[in-house]
Amino acid sequence: MSTYLASADALLSYVVEPEPDPLTVSTDKDPVSGRLDITVTRGEAGPAYCEKLTVRIRIGAGAEALTEKRSEIVSSVLGGSDPGEGGSWTARPGFADGDWQVFEFTPARPPQFTDWRLTLVVSQIEVNKTPGNADIQIIEKTSPTSSGYTDKTTPSTVAKFPAEFVFRNFRPEKVMVDNGEHATLKWDGSDAEYTMFWDRNSRDVSSDRTWTTPDPLVAPTGFMLQAKVTTGGDTLIHTLTTVVMVEKPDLEVGNLNVYGEAATHGALATHGVLAVNGELELQGISSVFGHHKYQLMAHVQEMEAVVPTDGILSIRTMGTTGGNANVSLFVKYWPNVPGDSRTFAVPNPTPVTLPLTKGSTIKVEKHRVGSDVIVDWFPFGGEPLPWPRVP
Repeated sequence: MSTYLASADALLSYVVEPEPDPLTVSTDKDPVSGRLDITVTRGEAGPAYCEKLTVRIRIGAGAEALTEKRSEIVSSVLGGSDPGEGGSWTARPGFADGDWQVFEFTPARPPQFTDWRLTLVVSQIEVNKTPGNADIQIIEKTSPTSSGYTDKTTPSTVAKFPAEFVFRNFRPEKVMVDNGEHATLKWDGSDAEYTMFWDRNSRDVSSDRTWTTPDPLVAPTGFMLQAKVTTGGDTLIHTLTTVVMVEKPDLEVGNLNVYGEAATHGALATHGVLAVNGELELQGISSVFGHHKYQLMAHVQEMEAVVPTDGILSIRTMGTTGGNANVSLFVKYWPNVPGDSRTFAVPNPTPVTLPLTKGSTIKVEKHRVGSDVIVDWFPFGGEPLPWPRVP
């Protein structure tokens, strides 16, 4: 489960991704070797120049430690090779500092974090045998200018689940259901406290592994299933998400312009402007998909929005620098629930398409200048994103 980190005084932000995910503890017969990928990007505080990055991992046998075997851990860096990105970064071999193993990452020259990213890799971690939330620290030596660097610490934890913990394969029985049909969801999981979230609802489903929605679906619906395990004094959380599409969904429409024929097979109710330049045949409830197109020009680094309605988003890059354009789409599905976010890499020119639910937060980030990004938004109801549209 990816963890997005940002602290009050830090100039950079971080996404910590364990592998395997979820991470489980070792046993005498089955040692677990884990890895942490820590993706570094510019934060929200403004300019950020960086002289050094440090990752500290707690060592020991207890719940608060990640591993006992500090000498086997190795580190490396992905990215940062371009002159404006530091001109190559060096991963110093880890060294001991009391109960911590310390890994330092330094650039050939201090760069400014703008629209690019760096991934710090700490691998070959033999997870210890005690479940819990293991402490890690990320320390940046940064400055808003190219001088006066100071250390700023962002603490975090990495969840270590019991060895017998299983939670996977969360999927709908049918990817698309008819309008008015109940959806059935299934998953594989060991004993845990499971909570299902959808729309603005939640339901305890701890005794289930197959669950049917209490109400029929009338629009595409996102579901998040959260597994919670309490061990010792720690609460461990892991989440999975899925979406069920609906054939001929019920829609809420603002302004609607129809240039041609429009046929509905139910009642038509409008709460905005309905302009028809063609034939309109009314036989029931109308089904309308909107389409809005947006473009991040080469000089625009990022755009963020709260999704105003359910819909489908497609994003693609038009790189002018050749190869893969470094673009990512960050999605936070549920506003007040931890562990609900995902980051999607957007290669050039392959589009990334995914359904989104109302209230999700999306952020498009470019990590290299010189690339245009095209976003197509197909809302179920016509509501646009609050971004400048392509004429």
